[in-house]
Amino acid sequence: MKYLIVCLLLAVLQVRAAETHFVPVTGAPFVADYSRATEQGRYGVIVLEGSRGGQSNYLAAKVAELGYPVLSLAYFGAPGLPASLQEIPLEYFEAPRQWLLQQPETRPDGVVVLGWSKGAELALLLAAHNEDYAGVVAIAPSSVVWSARRSSPEAPAVSSWSQNGKGLDFVPLDEGLLQQEGLLAAFATGLHDHAATERARIPVENIAGLVLLLSGEDDHIWPAATMGDQVCSRMSSQSCTHLRYPGAGHLLDPKFPMGGSASINAKADAAVRAELASFLRALNNSAP
Repeated sequence: MKYLIVCLLLAVLQVRAAETHFVPVTGAPFVADYSRATEQGRYGVIVLEGSRGGQSNYLAAKVAELGYPVLSLAYFGAPGLPASLQEIPLEYFEAPRQWLLQQPETRPDGVVVLGWSKGAELALLLAAHNEDYAGVVAIAPSSVVWSARRSSPEAPAVSSWSQNGKGLDFVPLDEGLLQQEGLLAAFATGLHDHAATERARIPVENIAGLVLLLSGEDDHIWPAATMGDQVCSRMSSQSCTHLRYPGAGHLLDPKFPMGGSASINAKADAAVRAELASFLRALNNSAP
């Protein structure tokens, strides 16, 4: 029966995917594509790509298929934006948030932000600095701000994000270790730098909305499951939920083989879509 329900859900989403349509936002001080909701009066959702840059209409479609208004937002790696993920100003995200709030089909009392990988780090960071986010969904979350990737081994380490013209405190990545043993080893080692992680931790206790974290336990990029536990440990059980998927990879999606098998990631993807639908439904059923 459970298998049949999942199959039926996927069939419905495939039909809706064919109907999902994103159009570029014009005349705004940000780069994004937008998909209007099939129903009115729902929270708008800002969707953030990870370290690939540009927009993630693929991830955004998972939300749009559920009938929500979705702004697929780029913050680097797109025309008119920084070429690399270095000291991206948090102030950039205020204009898209306000734009989404002002759309006639969205609720005016807040927005939801969803991101994966570096976009998940950013999503938690934005909500920690602005109480007007009604909810956060972070796939492969981070508990700290990480350094940007260096352009060369000799280049100084800088933060991924900035505020008021100053780079945020960050946990540096050991580029030598990264080159020798890979990303996961470098990130895991960085988490053991307790002085750096304390300075760079995302103040998630300041988040006013609900938080849903989703992580794979076979993540080959960074220790998202460990970091997700760290996030929820600083929040109440009523406000933060962390779901871990044994054997699944970094983005919990078979299209991105960064850990886990194709079959396990496909099952995780179906589960994530169902959890996302439940989370957004609960948020939208809450009182304004």
